Amino acid sequence: MNYLNLKGTPKEIGFQCGKYFAKQGINISDTLPPSTEERKKYSTAVKPIYKQKYPMLLEEIEGLAEGNGCNEEALMTFLLSMYTYTAMNFCTCIAGIDENGHPLLGRNSDFLIAMQSMYSHSLIQPASGYAFIGNTTGFVEMEDGMNEKGLAVGMTFIYSKEKHLGINAGMIVRILLEQCKSVDEAILLLKKMRIGSAQTFTLADREGNRAIVECNAKRVEVIQSDSVLFAVNQFTSDSMKPYNPIDIDDMESDRRLKTCREALSHSDRLSADCMREVLSGKQGFLCQYDRSRGGDTVWSVIYDLNEIAVLFCDGNPSRKLFKKLDERLNR
Repeated sequence: MNYLNLKGTPKEIGFQCGKYFAKQGINISDTLPPSTEERKKYSTAVKPIYKQKYPMLLEEIEGLAEGNGCNEEALMTFLLSMYTYTAMNFCTCIAGIDENGHPLLGRNSDFLIAMQSMYSHSLIQPASGYAFIGNTTGFVEMEDGMNEKGLAVGMTFIYSKEKHLGINAGMIVRILLEQCKSVDEAILLLKKMRIGSAQTFTLADREGNRAIVECNAKRVEVIQSDSVLFAVNQFTSDSMKPYNPIDIDDMESDRRLKTCREALSHSDRLSADCMREVLSGKQGFLCQYDRSRGGDTVWSVIYDLNEIAVLFCDGNPSRKLFKKLDERLNR
């Protein structure tokens, strides 16, 4: 895992990130899968949506390519079509409140082990927007994180055969972390946003509000409860179930969902120790993958939104320990 501290304008943040990998002798575009003509056309078509609503993301990609000295077109194509054309990013999210009234959000990220050396944990302090801590298997986009206002977001990806122009899952997480300070603000923004991919967003804030938003290009469904919430790589609400994919390797999403239901449905409270046990697979199957298949839990994280603190496991939590990170978000 790479640990980055990035600060400044979007282009400066991108440049710093690109330079970091360049110093390691890594040309980022060389690590990406070859661009297909279909993905190139999609990226070209969706770029105006980003330019109109979220130009800072395009500026950061430009800075990333400049700082790294890599192919900007290949990078842009990959990042703008990510989650619309890929079907290999899987994870589990859990949100609840502990016995001390601290809101918690936890997430296991399950992905390819071959690319594990490229994944990043970042403290990002943008010139405009909220500072946040986030984790990613890619660049610019985020898959989970917590900002200085105590909003945490975790994403679970759901493959869709239909391709729609819009903002993709990882970019949405990044936008929510930089622009929203509460669950309500995040839900409102999601309902207004042009969404391209299919996914769930688990949301929690320091006031104790929490929700799971199941959404795609056609529909946004909000699930809220005073109980513990959890999400895997499938829609569970009646209105969204028809959008679940068929015959897709989802890293045993059904088994993970069953584990969460059996371990977490008995109580409205969720201690950090209990969350750590569940994420570590001690309450049932959640991260006990056979690495020979090429995928594994590549990180696990627990955000304490009251303390604005992070417990982080760099690797599979069934084999590695969580450690409290010494990071300061408040500016």
